[in-house]
Amino acid sequence: MINKASKLATSDRGSISVLFAVAVLPMLAMTAVVADVGMVHAKRQELQTGVEAAVLASAARLAGGSSACVGYDAVISANVSSLTSLTTNCATSSLATNDVVTVGAEASTTLAFSQLLGRSNASITSTASAKVGPTGSAIGLRPIAICAQHPALQNWMSSGMASTDTYTIFVESDGTTCGGDVPGNWSMIDFDGKSNSNSELQDRVVNGYQSEVALPVTLNGDPGIPTPSIDIDSLIGATITIPVFSDARSNGAGSEYDLNGVVGVEILNVVMTGAASQRHIDVRFTTQTLGEGLTGGTAANYGSQSFQICSLEGTGDCS
Repeated sequence: MINKASKLATSDRGSISVLFAVAVLPMLAMTAVVADVGMVHAKRQELQTGVEAAVLASAARLAGGSSACVGYDAVISANVSSLTSLTTNCATSSLATNDVVTVGAEASTTLAFSQLLGRSNASITSTASAKVGPTGSAIGLRPIAICAQHPALQNWMSSGMASTDTYTIFVESDGTTCGGDVPGNWSMIDFDGKSNSNSELQDRVVNGYQSEVALPVTLNGDPGIPTPSIDIDSLIGATITIPVFSDARSNGAGSEYDLNGVVGVEILNVVMTGAASQRHIDVRFTTQTLGEGLTGGTAANYGSQSFQICSLEGTGDCS
């Protein structure tokens, strides 16, 4: 005969089994939700990566004068091959100092565990905006600066930055307004505030200054104007980026230059020998895309464009 204590033990085991089964179901459901949330987050990051890559590619096209929204969807698709039901959109707008391109995407991802709770798919979205405008910083600037009011630069600007004319810019000053009492049209800029040797200047002429210069900025000049001791001839045939100064004061090591932008120039010919009055540099001005970097602000537009992401998921300032 089974005694009373044995019956109670059997009954307790049965009750515990029922309670365990009831408790496990919410735990399994929570585990499933947590697993799917992690997976959805990873997929959203995947979509965000694709959208960011697409908006940067679109901004680069816009900076280069092409249609921003051509081929952007292929960039997104290349980054989100594991997502389904992908839809994309692209639009551009113009603000006071910048153009803005916005790319968005929506996709669906299959849930692995939440199907047990009656949900099989999740929709994810992503948006990103990038602004395109006059470059507000540059790396690789050459230490040769030109006056913003020089007739050659002004003529090129007046052409809508479309002229392909060759301009001869003499080393000696021609009285251009923003030159002040600085001795010439071309001026050597001291980017780092140090006493630069001719060899250092030569390296920067050939290879550019490899730190970022934010614009606008006031910098000292290196003593003198381009001379035969600086081999600018090595730049013939090259297209380089140089600073533009809107004002200048004093001369020599104490000179100051207000740099308010940059311009692209193709160096066509250099004459640094013979009479000082005949020394000159022949250039052709060019528009250029400097790539991802600071844009906008108060930097002047001399045809050098940059772009940067300014908003993610609707958060950010693209003005």
